[in-house]
Amino acid sequence: MNSENYRSMCHKCLRPTKACFCENIVPFTTLFEFCILMHPKEAKHSHIGTGRMANIALSNCQIIIGENFDNNEKVQKFLQDVTYFPMMLYPGEHSFNISKHVFAKDYFQNRKPLVFILDGTWPCAKSMMRDSKTLHGIPRISFDAVIESKFSIRHQPAKFCLSTIESIYQVLSNLESQGLENLGEKKEVLLTCLQKLVDFQKKCADDPNLKTVYRRGYSYKDPSLRKVSKKWQDRKICFEDRNY
Repeated sequence: MNSENYRSMCHKCLRPTKACFCENIVPFTTLFEFCILMHPKEAKHSHIGTGRMANIALSNCQIIIGENFDNNEKVQKFLQDVTYFPMMLYPGEHSFNISKHVFAKDYFQNRKPLVFILDGTWPCAKSMMRDSKTLHGIPRISFDAVIESKFSIRHQPAKFCLSTIESIYQVLSNLESQGLENLGEKKEVLLTCLQKLVDFQKKCADDPNLKTVYRRGYSYKDPSLRKVSKKWQDRKICFEDRNY
């Protein structure tokens, strides 16, 4: 194959260098640690995912790829490590809403707070949560989605559904309001990079001369003009034990 057919890639975000925004990301350290559980499909299509971008921005973060984490050595090590206080960012009846409730002073039992976040489409995240039974036994946290997702290049099943990077931003904002983080403007890099990603994808999608995976033969359509997916009118978006 001719060398001109190969695209130069960034080894951090795994995106083509012309679509790489890593130079705009200034990593910052959080008191809470984050672990992004990424679905293999999300890892494969990393050019439009936000999980890797969030991982680059957060110094206290790592990515673990998989579908069922019950036998995942890294995840199980975290769950069994008594120095960590693991939590699952996932909505549900029994989740602790950090937008409405404040963590008690001794909630974390002098252990390091660790937040697991599922990264994949909502159907994939639902199956990941359903099948990873060891994640059912740790506390869940959630937040009130006061903004609508700006990740407009992807179709969301409901207005409260946010991308991975937006969800992390909302978690950090709520933790700051409780005095558990002190980041100020540092966390804004998360939303800035998301906007750069969206703008780039929209530009590619609207370029009739561009024949790449970014275009796929379709032009960008504003979310307000898209048809609402009928399957989500009757299907539960999130996993709950009582649904199965």
